[in-house]
Amino acid sequence: MPLTRRTFGALGLAALAPLPVPGPVHAQAAPMERVTGDDGRFTIDLPRGYTTKTSPRPDGGTMLQYSYLWKDSVGQYNAVELAVVDPPPGSTRQIDIREAQRVLAARYPNAVPADTRDVQSGPAQGVAFSMTVASNRGYGPHTIAMRVYAMGGRLYEMLAATRVEDRNDPTVIAFLDSLRILR
Repeated sequence: MPLTRRTFGALGLAALAPLPVPGPVHAQAAPMERVTGDDGRFTIDLPRGYTTKTSPRPDGGTMLQYSYLWKDSVGQYNAVELAVVDPPPGSTRQIDIREAQRVLAARYPNAVPADTRDVQSGPAQGVAFSMTVASNRGYGPHTIAMRVYAMGGRLYEMLAATRVEDRNDPTVIAFLDSLRILR
């Protein structure tokens, strides 16, 4: 009988002791896959399981999109996307990178600009910028990080959308830093 009381007493004390609070969960990047554009003009690391979609543009050009969606710890969808916009055949139009930035930012009329900086990938000049938008599903503010590059009439648009607290998610960082425009 005394053994039973001790066991019960020890269990009772253990039940009253504060439970350890888990530390922050350190996310890991999704497994990435190196993708080379059909014509060898660029490479990028995309999370395995990405999807592609090619569509014609009204000006006669084409757009190829690489997209990947995933749920975070609260069930909110996050996304990374690369869109490669090719001009119509025979076009000599040059792209104004600041105008391309304005057009992308205009897609989110209620967004608040957060930062802007010049970037470069190989020989291509670009602009990196981010905006904060309110979630329409009650998950708090979101960050939309974008990078836009232009090279030889071709436009590269990168987008990563996450909750503000997930803006440094390893998948997002690996994706945004991986684009290499080669020619």
